[in-house]
Amino acid sequence: MKLTQLSSRQRARITRITGADALRQRLVALGVLRGLSISVGATSLWGNPRTYIIGPQQICLRSEEAGCIEIEVVAS
Repeated sequence: MKLTQLSSRQRARITRITGADALRQRLVALGVLRGLSISVGATSLWGNPRTYIIGPQQICLRSEEAGCIEIEVVAS
């Protein structure tokens, strides 16, 4: 499942980061790491970009970037 498919009330675990090397390096620098818990923080009016909560921080990603992050939904 892609991060873009995560609904606002779900929690998930990051399983894989795909895409170009530069994008993967940028996401890792932002703290998007395999195994971490992630949830949706806020969504703009048109649904793009969205804010995601990873641990104590929030990051904002466009749909193109979030689509490169594969997740598995975990029970709350």
